[in-house]
Amino acid sequence: MKTFWRIIVFSVLVLFVGRGTPNLFGEETPTAPSVLHIVQSQTTSQGSQQGFPTFLGVYKVLEGVKSPAEALSLTGTLSLKNYTPTFSEVLWVLVYYQGECPADTDLSLNGATIIWQEIQKNPSQTDSDFNVNFSFAKPLPMTGCVGLYYGGGPLLEGKATMSADLKLSYQPVRSNPNTVVGVGGEYCFGQNWGCQNATAIDGEGFAVPIPMLSSGHLLELYGNISDSTFDGTNSYGPLPRGSWGSANDFYLLPGGCGIFEENLNSQGFPNPAPLSTLHSWLPKDALHLASLPQVDRIAPGTPSKAALQNQVENIFSVPIKVTAGDCMLVIYGRTGNGATDNETQVNALMAP
Repeated sequence: MKTFWRIIVFSVLVLFVGRGTPNLFGEETPTAPSVLHIVQSQTTSQGSQQGFPTFLGVYKVLEGVKSPAEALSLTGTLSLKNYTPTFSEVLWVLVYYQGECPADTDLSLNGATIIWQEIQKNPSQTDSDFNVNFSFAKPLPMTGCVGLYYGGGPLLEGKATMSADLKLSYQPVRSNPNTVVGVGGEYCFGQNWGCQNATAIDGEGFAVPIPMLSSGHLLELYGNISDSTFDGTNSYGPLPRGSWGSANDFYLLPGGCGIFEENLNSQGFPNPAPLSTLHSWLPKDALHLASLPQVDRIAPGTPSKAALQNQVENIFSVPIKVTAGDCMLVIYGRTGNGATDNETQVNALMAP
């Protein structure tokens, strides 16, 4: 989904005054958690050519922006229903506000901090559901003003309904110094256009460097991955035939992004390169944080029209020390043939 809120890195230190006894990771003396029920639904036929339509649902709990709080869990269902056999997608973004709680019609996201997002794709005339089930071992920072911002629909043509039914468990706190850094991206394979960059050459991949601006401790990687075929029409590259899959690997590079930063194009996105080359560029002290492959196993020669979608929740039992100037690196790869849209919406939760 190529929109203005793609790959945003947030590193906002949140300090609040209220009740509770904080520790290094933002945890406090437990209080009875409350639950915010978030329900949103919109139907659209507007494609991305005119810009995906976007929507916002704002919810006030406690004393709104004046109330520091923390998110303990997020559960529920996301749905993307296609009325035609055409490719569609929707990006869901959960934010909290500081300063002033906006109206639902204020789509500027001024004063907003992203704490969670998920991407959902559907290449078929179906009702595609995605289950959300996060129990945050280290709570996420928030305030009493929460917004669900979302946008999407049919990429080129068609009609789709995007719906969310979520429950956010939260509690008031005195302080939660944790911060959220976005490490997501979107890359197309098997065609030479679309996404943030694309390659039609088999065996090539992309390596996305994210400079870490602040020192701290990496607690968790969380979010989701959606790697999808297109719809088989002439508007896109061909459907894969036989098994296909994706590779999504996360690394921490001490000391900086090096050659990976030099491989960015004029728009700030990585140029494609053979996966073997990308891996050869990794320094010897690179720390492999997570490997999150996906695969659609089908008979050889059989066309596949599917979205491979999974939740990411990688908790580090021992927090990983990060120094300002280090580099988070995400390598995207693809196996098989055909055209696919590979996207991660993953966040890194950081403590001081």
